[in-house]
Amino acid sequence: MELGMPASASGSPFRSHILPLAHQHQGVLHALLGLSACHMGLSRAEETIPEATTLGLQHRADALVCLGLLLLKEASQGLTAAEEEFVLAMVVLLVFHDICESGVSSHGAHLTGMAFLCSRIASPSAYPRRTTASMFFLVTLAWLDMLRGFSGAEKLAYSNVVRKCVRDHGSLHLQTFIGCHPSIFYQIGLTLEAAKAHRQGSLSTAQFQATLDDTETFLRGWDSDQAVYPTPEPEWKLLADAYCHACLLRVMRWPDTFALPCTDERIQASVVAILDIAATIPRTSRFYKRLLFPLFMAGADAASLHQMHYVRLCIDEIKESTGIPHHALTQLLTDVWEERRTNPRGLRNVPWMEFYTAF
Repeated sequence: MELGMPASASGSPFRSHILPLAHQHQGVLHALLGLSACHMGLSRAEETIPEATTLGLQHRADALVCLGLLLLKEASQGLTAAEEEFVLAMVVLLVFHDICESGVSSHGAHLTGMAFLCSRIASPSAYPRRTTASMFFLVTLAWLDMLRGFSGAEKLAYSNVVRKCVRDHGSLHLQTFIGCHPSIFYQIGLTLEAAKAHRQGSLSTAQFQATLDDTETFLRGWDSDQAVYPTPEPEWKLLADAYCHACLLRVMRWPDTFALPCTDERIQASVVAILDIAATIPRTSRFYKRLLFPLFMAGADAASLHQMHYVRLCIDEIKESTGIPHHALTQLLTDVWEERRTNPRGLRNVPWMEFYTAF
């Protein structure tokens, strides 16, 4: 299983950062073996392999014990820089284990619990202690937190300090692992933070709308031709554009997620743009699997049967190439499409966020 897309032939973040830590710490090793067993059990056949699933659960339980011990040490006397990396690596692997297994994570609490550590690493005073590995984990956790915010801004746990650090110092990791350009990541983070404040009542609707307008203007004016990418390959630009449109689809749903139908021409413009990008990048390309999130966002706003069918084909290709079934994502799209088809409540729009319960 490939956890990252190398910018060159030098190797992936998985090999560069996680494997060395697994040699150094038993908890990271258990978390890695648990994820590997889960992936093997799911990717070898249509049905899961019980032995691999059981083995994966055993390793995950052992990893949780090791993680708990380190967190107890953090509370009593603090952690060394190396121990901080062990903690971050275990949490990343545990969350991926759940996502690989079911598509959602029961370890959202651990993801939230890492907010303090990520803020510590992201603080300017911690710059001398940062390593390439700690930045990779910081970027990964910040992105997972961002995904939670897409489904409900109240779930956003990481501070703007973390996202600013990702933008300024984690650009390579963010683009190679996710595909999203750091400037887009940071801007949508500001919007999610505003959405959370609005939901909590500390930001007025007028102020929130001003933030939404600013973000939409930024995204529509963002010039992917002027951005910096890891290599000259044209697929980076296509990925960045896809994530830009995915963010636009979320921004246009605020402040009232029920107000704008998926047939609205502004919504459809972004849906079509993402699907065109998926049709442009060859399915055999190493970049293709990074389209999963934009394809999901496009699928959630698909307005016709042929759009739904194409999204399903594209996501099935990614599932086949990665060996990860993404059960929750697939079921969510199915539920949204069925609800929109029958529309028993007579809604102008059926927001996918209403069906999302992950983390």
